[in-house]
Amino acid sequence: MCVLLFTSFVGYAQKEYKGIPEDLSQEKIIFLNYEPINISDERPRSKEDRYIRERKEQHNMAAEQANDYLRTSALDYPYKYAIANHSTYKNLVEAGYKYVLECNCFNNERLMKSPESGVLLIYDFYIKDLTTGDIYLLFDLDEMKVYDYRLVMKKLNKLVNKSMD
Repeated sequence: MCVLLFTSFVGYAQKEYKGIPEDLSQEKIIFLNYEPINISDERPRSKEDRYIRERKEQHNMAAEQANDYLRTSALDYPYKYAIANHSTYKNLVEAGYKYVLECNCFNNERLMKSPESGVLLIYDFYIKDLTTGDIYLLFDLDEMKVYDYRLVMKKLNKLVNKSMD
């Protein structure tokens, strides 16, 4: 008896680069909306639960404005793009989208717990190659700026323009 096992080691073979992918001008990229998070109607019981609920509420308000900023700021991006939700963007790979602008700030799981007191969270923005899993590190922003999609797109466009020189 012969057993063939086909597995993907993309997660293990992932490479990390700094800067813009060389073929970005010929490929399509996905920009991610911030997704709202469900907030329980249940009354928070502890101080930490109240803080987490407040973070979720603030996220939902900031996400709506951030997504509006994304729609207007993305118009300045010089190449082909789509805007999608983090939970569904992988469906666009079949439509020829090779890259996604990613950041762990798009993962709402981060809002399920309270961060350490006095710690400023820093988030890396990077382009992920959806065919290889390789990532291209771009810049980082602190938690106070990650919802400012005007700033995110300005920083991305600056790097794109610099790579065209």
